[in-house]
Formats: sequence, structure tokens, C-alpha cells
Amino acid sequence: MFKKYVLSLMVISCFFIFIRIFPVDAFKNINCNNEDWTVCASDSQKSQWIEYAKDWKFIKQKGDISLYKRVLPSSGVIQVKAERIIQAPLEVVEQIIRDIPAYPQLMHNCLEGREIKRFTDEDIVILNVTKMPWPLKPRDVVVRTNVVKDWDFGRIEIALRGLYSPESEQWVPLIEEHIRMYELTAYFIGHILDRNKLKCIYIVHADPSGVPDFAINFLIANYPYYTLLNLEKMTKLEKYINLGRQSKYLQQIESFIALKKKFKH
Repeated sequence: MFKKYVLSLMVISCFFIFIRIFPVDAFKNINCNNEDWTVCASDSQKSQWIEYAKDWKFIKQKGDISLYKRVLPSSGVIQVKAERIIQAPLEVVEQIIRDIPAYPQLMHNCLEGREIKRFTDEDIVILNVTKMPWPLKPRDVVVRTNVVKDWDFGRIEIALRGLYSPESEQWVPLIEEHIRMYELTAYFIGHILDRNKLKCIYIVHADPSGVPDFAINFLIANYPYYTLLNLEKMTKLEKYINLGRQSKYLQQIESFIALKKKFKH
């Protein structure tokens, strides 16, 4: 009787180890013939990913960058999305986005990126300063980051969300020569297509305070467009290639690539 009990425990333990090593979602992907495995996710899963929102409307194609927009019920300012295929591994792009002081090289019209408080590698309070057309003062915003990883589908999302008053001022007091803004959400999203090939998506919605909505809507598509152009240039820098080799996500990235290769053949 005791032997049967021990054997039963062993079988149950092996079952749970099996489930942990091979998550249920991973088995949903094995029939995916698309280069981008997020395409094969369920509608329920896609509904949690902002890039798959059903109300995106195509604006135009600029070179190899596709631009989209959508209207948010709570704002007169549109949300914009830019998509581009970049020939670079995810870990290199990840390190670029982690380099907060280099945001002026990455983000269009960014004057400063400053780390204020690091809770973890994935939860950081940042001050971001954006240049405005003359004679407007620069806008600054205090954001907090969040990282969502869906390794079963080769997807990572880094979100930056503006903090509202008074929390914003608790982290960074108002700066006299700037105007503080609070309405900002931005997403850097990567879909792993191959070991050195990534679908990069940048989504932004921002209300810079004191600027008419029509003027913001006219110019805002420039921000994700030029940011993706800058991102592609930065992936060639030796600094980020070397930092990518130290990424804490390397094991998950390699495992996902191995799984894709396994089911490709």
C-alpha cells in the first residue's frame, strides 16, 4: 500500500514538472506556420495585447515603417502605432530601451532621460523631457515602467505610463523652465521572428498640455516613426551588442528560437 502511495506521488510530481517545463500555451503554438507566432494566439490572448486592438486604422507607409492610429474615447488626441522589421536580436533592442540616459538618441525630440528610482529592472521611475516647437516650453513627464513577457509567443512589451499629480511631483518637483504633463502612455513591443530578426512596434499617446488637439494629432505620428528609425541605427552599435550578451532574458530567447526551429521542420 505504501509503495502505491509513493508511486502515485511520483506520478503527480512528474506531471506538475512537465506542466512547468512545457506550459499549456506552448502547445497551442506548435501548429503555427507564421513567422510571427503572436498571429497564432487565441482571440482571447490577442485582446490583452494593445497592438492587436481592432480599432487601429492604417495611416500610411513610410519606407519600411507602417503607421496606424486610433481614437481613444477619453481623449481628443489620437494614439499612434509604428511597426517595422529590424534585423537585430531582441536582447540588443532590450538593452537600448534600458539605457535611459540615451533616450535623447532613441526617442524623437527627447532632451533628457533620467532614472529617478529603480525598484527592480522592470519597475523604474523615469523623468523624460521632450522638446517642443518654438516658442513652447519643453514638456516633462514622470513615468513608471512595466514589462510583460509572453515567451510562449516570443513577445515582450515594455510600457511607460505617466504618473498623475501629486505622485508625479513627489518623485520630481515641478521644473520652472518646463511644463509638466501627465497624460502619456508608450509601449515598446517586440515580436521575435528569428534569432536576429524582430518585429518592432512603438505605440504612443501623449497630451503635452496647452497645445490644441488638432496640432498634436498633425505631428504626433512623427514620434513613433523617427523613434523606430533611431532604434534601428542604435542596434548596430557595439555597446548594445555587447550588453545584449549579458541579457537576463537570453535563456528564454534561445529556448523560444529552438522551439520555433523544432516545429519548422
